[in-house]
Amino acid sequence: MFGMSLRLAYLVALPLAGSLAGCFFDGSHGSAACATATTMTIDTGASIDHAAGIDAGYYAKYTAGGHWHVEWTCDTKLSSAGCNFTGTIFADTPAAGAAATCFQCENEDILTMTPDGSQTRLDFDTITSSGIDGVDFDGVPGHNVQLNLMINGIYQNDLVFVPSAGHTSVPACMPLDLAPSAK
Repeated sequence: MFGMSLRLAYLVALPLAGSLAGCFFDGSHGSAACATATTMTIDTGASIDHAAGIDAGYYAKYTAGGHWHVEWTCDTKLSSAGCNFTGTIFADTPAAGAAATCFQCENEDILTMTPDGSQTRLDFDTITSSGIDGVDFDGVPGHNVQLNLMINGIYQNDLVFVPSAGHTSVPACMPLDLAPSAK
């Protein structure tokens, strides 16, 4: 979650941003791509509070039984601009088959689901402003999923939030394997 100092930094930086879109990127944000995926534990059943249109970023949640929810919001209430969220998610396909739904998406938002061997590949491309968009999907209970997430065409890893070991964690780079703490 963003602290007051980061919100203040956004307000100070906005006049300098000029024509830049929302989700201000000043070079200090994590923007690394990994040579191979890194793994992070996600606390089963935990979530991270955030405010739509203010706390920009991705927020992941895993619920027992293989149920995943990843949502995102922009900082439009601070920046007055929307963000383009794009990404790919790989999940092991459950025995019941793959299913995914776009969470609070608009007609122009895109979510595709493609079989890829024993996995399902989800690709999304949404423009998000003061609301929330996301994806709900099922994987094999307890199995990892792999995320490769961008905002405005840039890896902004410090804007990817995961409940891990009882606190909010961010990945060092993308892609990211999320390993549930319990099935």
